[in-house]
Amino acid sequence: MIEPIEDLATGVVGMSAMGMVTVDDYETVLEPALAEVLEVHERIRLFLYLGPKFTGFADGAWGELTGEIRHTRFHRGAVVTDDHEIRNALNLLKWMLRGDVRTFQNHEYDKAAHWVAG
Repeated sequence: MIEPIEDLATGVVGMSAMGMVTVDDYETVLEPALAEVLEVHERIRLFLYLGPKFTGFADGAWGELTGEIRHTRFHRGAVVTDDHEIRNALNLLKWMLRGDVRTFQNHEYDKAAHWVAG
C-alpha cells in the first residue's frame, strides 16, 4: 500500500509505502500524483519512504516504479530505505535517470526531506 505524505515542502510529491506495494497501488496512487504535479511544474521532486513497515514489491510493481523513474522528468528524487538491495539497485540505475535521485537510510528521513525540497 502507498499513502501520500502531506507534511513535505510545496511541490514535493511524498509517498510512504507500507506492506507490499502492488501495481495497482502504483497506478491508483503514485501515477496520478506525479501527473498532477507535471500539470503545474516542468519537473518533479519525489520523496519515497520505504520504512520499516514496507515489506516489498509485488509482481510487476518494481518494474512499474523503475520504468516510471527512468522516463519521468525529475529535478530531485529521494528514496529513503534501509533495504540494501533497493538502495544498490537505485544506485546502479542513476546513470539512466533524468535528474538527481539519491538514496537515504531511514534515520536520514529529515535530511532526505530537506534535500529533495532544496
